[in-house]
Amino acid sequence: MYQNNITELPKLKRENYENVFNIYTEKDGHYYYNLLQTIVIPENLPAGFFKSYNVTYGDTWPFISYKAYNTPNLWWVILSVNNIINPTQNPEPGTYIKILKIEIVKNILSQIATQGG
Repeated sequence: MYQNNITELPKLKRENYENVFNIYTEKDGHYYYNLLQTIVIPENLPAGFFKSYNVTYGDTWPFISYKAYNTPNLWWVILSVNNIINPTQNPEPGTYIKILKIEIVKNILSQIATQGG
């Protein structure tokens, strides 16, 4: 079960990272996420699925997400496609990273939504 399927919990935006995780209920009624669930984006995607982005000074993962997708909430997609595991470490200026095209991201979000409900 996912958070948006539980009426007493706040609804999340479709792009929120929390939507990746199943939620379970303990005997005392408390909820918890299964943080072992993850999204795996294949490394060998066709070049037409993404564009290259040159990280500039001051870029953070949420800021790059905002520039690419008009929302800071899709930072996790950028990290996933670039095999980056530490979201607290800002990207290095001058580094080139892959940005999935919005059509591909929408497809991923649809698959997550379908999986969750």
